[in-house]
Amino acid sequence: APGTKARCWGYNGSTPGPTIEAIEGDRVRILLTNSLPEPTTIHWHGILLPAGMDGVGGLNQPQIQPGETYVYEFTLRQHGTHMYHPHADEMVQMAMGMMGFFIIHPKRPERQIDRDFCIFPHMFFIRPGTKTPDPSVMLDFNLFTFNGKAFPGTDALVCRLGDRTRIRLANISMT
Repeated sequence: APGTKARCWGYNGSTPGPTIEAIEGDRVRILLTNSLPEPTTIHWHGILLPAGMDGVGGLNQPQIQPGETYVYEFTLRQHGTHMYHPHADEMVQMAMGMMGFFIIHPKRPERQIDRDFCIFPHMFFIRPGTKTPDPSVMLDFNLFTFNGKAFPGTDALVCRLGDRTRIRLANISMT
């Protein structure tokens, strides 16, 4: 039904989580308070950073227990389109919707961009009569979303003729 919402996990109450934007050279500090019923982390996919900030639970940081807060702090040494997601029970947590964009703008842009869009496709399997994704289903999905919305509720990419438009895509689903 139109307006029906799934019960997913996410960051700041949404899937995908908020798009983090910063500029190359910035020092960022991100606090993660775990409100999940299990341990979690955040892995900053493709970002050059100190090992202790890489978010791989049990390898280079302790897993963040429910109710605990962990501080990620690092200096951005590159630019580009990146993403974040957990590396603690990641197959379940990503299947439940935990992901987001991390955009690092260049310190000295090579060109002007008029419109900049981020699209995070994701697939879920939600059993009929329920609202919670089933993370045990790996390939037989029944809900395809763009930025957490299914058609026809998806947003249009509105630009003017002649606009220099960038479309950023990220995908951590199984296909």
